[in-house]
Amino acid sequence: MAGCCGSDGRSRTGRLIWTRVYFGIAALVLGLWAWERQPHHNAQVGPHGGLLVDWDGGAVRLEVVPDPDAGAVTVYALDRGAKKRKPIDAGALALTLKTDPATVVRLEPAPEAGDPAGRASRFTGRHPAFAAETKLTGTVSGTAGGKSYSGDLSQK
Repeated sequence: MAGCCGSDGRSRTGRLIWTRVYFGIAALVLGLWAWERQPHHNAQVGPHGGLLVDWDGGAVRLEVVPDPDAGAVTVYALDRGAKKRKPIDAGALALTLKTDPATVVRLEPAPEAGDPAGRASRFTGRHPAFAAETKLTGTVSGTAGGKSYSGDLSQK
């Protein structure tokens, strides 16, 4: 009996098509989730217009913003997407510039309003090296949560 109990070829084809659609949607969602979890190396400019540096495999992104007029630099701790601030429990950070000889700038915590006690999403430092409009190349390093981190920066 053809057509009895939905066993004809049309309903079997329909189920096959819908199964493929569901698997396709699941693969797309899984792919987008995995992509979002990866550091996006193509996003080199942060929300303050500074250069981005990855820490902890991109879980923390540091944005380095020099201020040549003040001879200073501000480093912001941001989330993986480099959109929201991410306060970290770090003391002073070190920005080592590749100059001859190497220039090491101490970056002191300067918590922003709303940062929890003992954490900061902003760090600042001063050095004459920032008074010149030069391309920055170096490393930002520090200890956060009892672990040491460093990330390279290279302004093109």
